[in-house]
Amino acid sequence: MKQLRGLELKKFYKQHERHGKDIVLILENIQYARNVASMFRTADAIQISKIYLTGISHTPPFGKDLVKASRSKEKSVQWEYQDNSGKIINKLKRQGYQIIGLEITDEAVDYRDFSYSDKICLVLGNETYGIVKNTLAKLDHAIFLPMWGKGASLNVTISGSIALYKIAE
Repeated sequence: MKQLRGLELKKFYKQHERHGKDIVLILENIQYARNVASMFRTADAIQISKIYLTGISHTPPFGKDLVKASRSKEKSVQWEYQDNSGKIINKLKRQGYQIIGLEITDEAVDYRDFSYSDKICLVLGNETYGIVKNTLAKLDHAIFLPMWGKGASLNVTISGSIALYKIAE
């Protein structure tokens, strides 16, 4: 077994089927710039159509340290900033997107058991407070990642990445 690099790695990825879904991401009030930068890298890996940054979420350009986290994917992944998520969600709903929040709610479904459409908007909320109430009211559905340990949650970039890979299946 040998590790693939360069041209061999590119050929390897070209042989594998792409998911074919239209996925957009809303990062709502993400307080840590490193989390935003990391989500750009994940968005590129999964071929997210666009990232919407709202509220206090840090926007590019990123400084030297954050570019290491993003691997400069803010230059290749489309993004847009809006003050709040409401207008974006309304627009995406008119365009036929299924609006899903990654949040523990009284109606949340295990992310592994949910039936995802081909046009999806995933909403990720603040690291401490989650998705704001006004945005929760606009969601079509909520999904959650089960936690079997003593902690109540994972880092937003980790949980978002896990959910996005499942959505892209």
